[in-house]
Amino acid sequence: MIPTTQTFVHQLIEQSVHVGDTVIDGTTANGTNTRFLATRVGSTGHVLSYAATKDNANATATSLFMSGLSDRVSILGKRIDDQFNTELDRQKQARIALFDYSSDAQNNHDVPINYTKQLDIVLPRLTHGGLLIVKFDTLPSDWRNYTNNLMIGDFNQAAYTTQTVQAFVIERI
Repeated sequence: MIPTTQTFVHQLIEQSVHVGDTVIDGTTANGTNTRFLATRVGSTGHVLSYAATKDNANATATSLFMSGLSDRVSILGKRIDDQFNTELDRQKQARIALFDYSSDAQNNHDVPINYTKQLDIVLPRLTHGGLLIVKFDTLPSDWRNYTNNLMIGDFNQAAYTTQTVQAFVIERI
């Protein structure tokens, strides 16, 4: 059986994230990914969760509270911007950064115009071996150009595609 893109991404996260890690959910949407990441980092880890709308932030906060995971997550009611380095803490790096613009997160119509700027802000703050995971239902026209311009010596890339969702993985070397 071929796994769904969501299953593939969650298996990749399970293999990559360790208890105590810091991880990023750059597109909180329905909160599913934030909650999953919170279960992976353990009580000593931390999730920075960026919710573009107040409704998403509130729904995610409620879900985390009901799951007993609130203390592991900081929900920021905004998109990633130039304040990211301060929010992450200049001394920390992230193991995983997930940007889910797919129907899996009920976020397939919410790709911001400046999404590549957000990725550029996050990429240098990944640990060596850290992963940037980006999911789309429909590939933006500038995506291939963006990935083609990443330095080969600095990043490895892979893709996983099903009939409905495409997941791209960029590993910081």
